Amino acid sequence: MKLKILLVLVLVAVGIGTAWMVAVGGSTTGASAVQYLTSTVSTGDVTDSAAATGTVATTATYGLVFGAPAHLSTSSAPSASTTWPVSTVPATVGESVKKGQILATAATVDLQAQLVTDQRSLDSANLNLVTAKKTLKQASGAAAKRQARIGLYGVENQVAQAQQTVDDDNTKIASAMLIAPIDGVVTAVNVTPGSNAPSGDAIVMDAASLEVTADIVETDLPSMKVGQAATVAITAVSATVPGTVTTIAPVASSSGGSSSVVTFAVTVSLQGPPATVRPGMSTNVTIIIAQATGVLRVPATALQGTAGNYTVRLLDSTGQLQTTPVTVGLVTASEAEVDSGLTAGETVITGIVTAQTTTTTTTTTGNGLGGGGVTFGGTGGFGGFPGGGRNP
Repeated sequence: MKLKILLVLVLVAVGIGTAWMVAVGGSTTGASAVQYLTSTVSTGDVTDSAAATGTVATTATYGLVFGAPAHLSTSSAPSASTTWPVSTVPATVGESVKKGQILATAATVDLQAQLVTDQRSLDSANLNLVTAKKTLKQASGAAAKRQARIGLYGVENQVAQAQQTVDDDNTKIASAMLIAPIDGVVTAVNVTPGSNAPSGDAIVMDAASLEVTADIVETDLPSMKVGQAATVAITAVSATVPGTVTTIAPVASSSGGSSSVVTFAVTVSLQGPPATVRPGMSTNVTIIIAQATGVLRVPATALQGTAGNYTVRLLDSTGQLQTTPVTVGLVTASEAEVDSGLTAGETVITGIVTAQTTTTTTTTTGNGLGGGGVTFGGTGGFGGFPGGGRNP
């Protein structure tokens, strides 16, 4: 009887042990397979660039005042010293104009009358000059000649002053017309026909040429040079415009605490922008700071080692892995120029892909104790099963 009881206990223990192994076991691990990422050595251009954002602006803004030359907006507007009754204003806001085009005119009746008067004064002074020269020629004796010469000098001064007055009158008459100093766009018209012109700018116009000023971070500044090529993407009009670096600020445009980024203003002139581009539009600027054209190139990730001691790994025609030293030129974040060590068409390794380990857990429903789904917390030997339990 005792032998039968012992045999039953052994069978029960074996059954429970088997059920425990099935519940927590069944793990299978896939083999780790290595695959290479590759690229082909090719011939092309390697370009290093700096990127920044900026805003479109006109290269110059001019103010036009009656009676004075056109002036840049960066300087103070001259005040008109004469009342200018406006006659015509053919210019309109937004109009594209050409250099030399008349934008507005003022009446010159009073100026013309003044010119007639001043011209007569000049004619009279010239007659006096003829007389003074004749007097000096006919003078005899040192005292008479000295007196005649003094009289001649005085008349010559009168002639010069009268001539200057006439010239000023003609200048004023000419300045009664506001003429475009450059090709551009009229941005403001502050006069109307029949009214007196203001003492300040009567018309304001922007140059037709456009530029973008971008803030370049200090780490890129040492590579910047006037004349470098750039591309300017203008999202608002879906256009990409070529440009050229024209100025580089000698001092930082922004700086601050230890976490602030120091930047320098770099101006890029736009070449042939579409007519739809307007000052104030946002842009993305890419400035080419270094370029190697028509060279052997590989992805930068193919390089191993350090500067001056680079190698690359190759896969030969049989799929065998080889390592070869290379000499490089321009290296950017994405590409590297290869001076020697490789030929076009070779396959280089740029990375490794390793198959991930997968685990599959299988739960077996058996006919053991408690039916399917019985889980045991552990075996405590033949004396019992502490921690064990039955799922509801």
